[in-house]
Amino acid sequence: MGSISEGFVLRKVTGFAATMGLILATIANLPHSASAANRAGLWVVVHDICVPAYQSIGVGFPCAEVSIADGLERGFAVLRAPSSATHVIVVPTALISGIESQALLRENAPNYWEAAWDARRFVEEGARRRLPRDKIGMAINSAASRSQDQLHIHVACIAPKVTEFLRRHQAEIHEAWSVLSSALLGHKFAAMKVETDSLAHVDPFKLLARGLPSGKFSMGSQTLAVIGATFGGGRIGFYLLANESGASPRKIVSAETLLDDKCAN
Repeated sequence: MGSISEGFVLRKVTGFAATMGLILATIANLPHSASAANRAGLWVVVHDICVPAYQSIGVGFPCAEVSIADGLERGFAVLRAPSSATHVIVVPTALISGIESQALLRENAPNYWEAAWDARRFVEEGARRRLPRDKIGMAINSAASRSQDQLHIHVACIAPKVTEFLRRHQAEIHEAWSVLSSALLGHKFAAMKVETDSLAHVDPFKLLARGLPSGKFSMGSQTLAVIGATFGGGRIGFYLLANESGASPRKIVSAETLLDDKCAN
């Protein structure tokens, strides 16, 4: 029995050492810029570091969470943003380029927004307090404004200016997409609302794709935000905001602009 236990421990220690070696080697070789050479950085961290660590020792370090119970093709990882304890990023464990991927619109596609909404607990953990649902926002960049060619959803507190904008314009936001009358942060947005307590049966990617004018805009040109909401009468749900960036850099709004990764208020 002793030799079996010793062998088990030895395998665990050896596996841990090998995993740590992979982590250190990969991190050491990652580019430190946001240039094209670094556009696969998130994929490297998740696929080559977090997943092997989780499979080897049961801890997905440096990711805060690795969820692959249903397989890598349906799994995801949660990473803390280096600059903020209250900003996390949800990344599929499958290789998916971004919002423009047709794989996201398949009937049985994983709902990464549901995973992102569940990951708000890491934002609360970083903030060291419970946060009301209308304090939390999630957002994804358009193809033109992202720095990574691996799908990732930002989760953080919502920027105060966005909160105030939604409060002032809530009467304009209905259960179908419509362009809002005023600009938000200098950009025009389309908006809709969904009354539901979770996103288990609601996929914002599909809601956006169905709402786009056929042939006029592409999914890849969209910045999409999903924000927790409390409506009149205590009903709860989400606001969805979408901005079409087109080809002009002046029209691009980044997902991070809509969020407050310090949870200042």
